Amino acid sequence: MKTSGFSLIGVIVAVFILSIGMIGVLDLSQASLRAASLSQTRLIASGLAQEGIEMVRYMRRTQSDWSDWYDAVSSGDYRVQYDNSSLLPFSETPLKFNAASGLYQYDSGDNSQFYRKIGLTKISADEVKVVVEVKWQRGGAWRNLTAEDRLWNWK
Repeated sequence: MKTSGFSLIGVIVAVFILSIGMIGVLDLSQASLRAASLSQTRLIASGLAQEGIEMVRYMRRTQSDWSDWYDAVSSGDYRVQYDNSSLLPFSETPLKFNAASGLYQYDSGDNSQFYRKIGLTKISADEVKVVVEVKWQRGGAWRNLTAEDRLWNWK
């Protein structure tokens, strides 16, 4: 008597092949989510770095004369905050995220994963190099993003 249907070995092989395929799909989706999260973090870090450069530019622009600003700053590391028009002494302090305003600052909010350092270097009497480093910890390793600009005596 001959019966038709699937053999037990055929079913086991089919389930095994489907399982391997599903594991591949799940790994791919997990990797995609990790990449999206890292991209979001890098985007925030680049915005914080750009904000640091823009704040130093703003401080420079508010002075009536290059020499007034140039004489007031010295080479070194600083912090800046969007609502303060002066350079703050550098300390290894994390930026705080204020969920109500959606802003990063040092005054209020919960500690974020981001640290920002503004480095000023007087290159000559007519040039200052601005280097902003934003760093954060992810997966036990420190990551960083650096942006650089030059300010010139152009007025």
